[in-house]
Amino acid sequence: MTFHATTNPSMTSTSTQVSASISATTREKLDRFTEEHGLKKNFVVEQALLYFIESRRDLPDEAFIPTRIVLEDEAFEHVVARLEAKAAPTAALRELMRGDDG
Repeated sequence: MTFHATTNPSMTSTSTQVSASISATTREKLDRFTEEHGLKKNFVVEQALLYFIESRRDLPDEAFIPTRIVLEDEAFEHVVARLEAKAAPTAALRELMRGDDG
């Protein structure tokens, strides 16, 4: 994958520092990503923030799926039970898997 820097009117030669706490896992992902692609962390962070802000402005809330979902124990057990249940395939699934066009 190749990344190219682009000129962005919102990015000026004046910079400021922000402070944010992130999980150790996210930090490891950032470190690995920047190392693999030869990018500076501040460039990746700024681009990510700009993409995030722009997408939140342009897209409806329904377009965003949370990266983490917190469930109470009872709800978690219900989800696990549903995932482990052996459900019979529906007619629509069978048709899809056969490749029938209808």
